[in-house]
Amino acid sequence: MTASPPPTVVRFIGTERALHWGFALLYLALVVSGLPLMFLELRGWIRGYTPVIGFRLHLACGAIWVLVAVTVILLGDHRALRRTWRQLITFGSADTAWLRRFPRWLSAGAAERARLDGAVGRFNTGQKVNALFTVVTSVLLLASGVALIPVNGGTLAGALTGASSVGWWRHAHGWLTVLALVPITGHVFLALVFPPTRGSLPGMLSGRVDRDWAAVHHPRWRSESRDEDRAA
Repeated sequence: MTASPPPTVVRFIGTERALHWGFALLYLALVVSGLPLMFLELRGWIRGYTPVIGFRLHLACGAIWVLVAVTVILLGDHRALRRTWRQLITFGSADTAWLRRFPRWLSAGAAERARLDGAVGRFNTGQKVNALFTVVTSVLLLASGVALIPVNGGTLAGALTGASSVGWWRHAHGWLTVLALVPITGHVFLALVFPPTRGSLPGMLSGRVDRDWAAVHHPRWRSESRDEDRAA
């Protein structure tokens, strides 16, 4: 007698979840600690806040953020991380079609969403775009943040390129922060609030998602996971 498959399927292993949560939570800490430095009005809402304390906290969050990400990448499952990265940066005709239909995807019912997703793999096109946008803006935020580190009464950017460039770096860092808030808000909404995509959250908590949910939202990946199950 053949045993029935479990009701869930593995979506993310421990290394992937550790990198996601380490990156995401410290990224949010960076945003929260940086906003009062950029918007002076927010400082009055925080008891005992001073720019010095705020800056040191922001700097500490940044250092830990980089350290955690590098540690997980160096010590984690390299094969899994390479596989995930390849999946995130691989775009094809199905992704182009998905983007054209994206507004309709948000309001579609379960059956229509399954049809619209069509050849979607482990990550849909929205997740790919969000991931790449986050990587690019994170690198730029890190570079502009490092440029503003105090050095000899000025900043690193001022010491290397002249004092006239400091304002440009500061504006770049601020606008990148505001820009990053848009996908962060959308990501949190889709993961915690939006019913059709809320089923993805267990994948980042326990590593497993409901098989039926996977069949609707990631049909090609679900089919591939069936093949893996049969081969196991």
